[in-house]
Amino acid sequence: MTPPAVPDGTKVLWRALAGAAVVLLALLGGSGAAQAHDALEATSPADGSSVATAPHVVTLTMSNTPAAIGAEVKVLDAAGTNWSEGAVSVLDNVATQAVKPGAPAGKYTVQWRLVSSDSHPVEGQFTFTAKAAAAGSGAVAGPAESIQAPSAAAAQAAPDGGGVPWSVFGLMGVLVVVVVAMVGVARKRLKASD
Repeated sequence: MTPPAVPDGTKVLWRALAGAAVVLLALLGGSGAAQAHDALEATSPADGSSVATAPHVVTLTMSNTPAAIGAEVKVLDAAGTNWSEGAVSVLDNVATQAVKPGAPAGKYTVQWRLVSSDSHPVEGQFTFTAKAAAAGSGAVAGPAESIQAPSAAAAQAAPDGGGVPWSVFGLMGVLVVVVVAMVGVARKRLKASD
């Protein structure tokens, strides 16, 4: 009886590398969907729109329900005065920020930062213009705080900080060890059959 044919070392190596590539592609391809963060779907007032009077609330509609903890929405007038009042409230996928009574007419920039449903922060900004001041209740409320005009860097959405999760690197390391072990076993079998 003849011994079973042993494939040469090159074939074994290529098969091992092909298997490792398939596993790696499966891991990296599957992590792409997990890295997607919630996205802003709509705002009220709409980005770039003009409204009759300064609104009483500003809303952001997200693709998924964000966390209320860590949420921040600033409603800034042209001078950089923040007209936000109280904490951001989140109901389903809508984040709502109250605006102080007496907000003046003019252009507003809304800077927002929410915690995505995947626990990563997402942020951005949008603008709208109020043609008239908001109706106040008696005395006009003053600003909560004054900040500098937003810089160009703050105007851009924050990078998601996602990238490839560390677990993928760990799995890649394990995969490399397995491939090296397979090549070592294949070489020993080839030497034994000679």
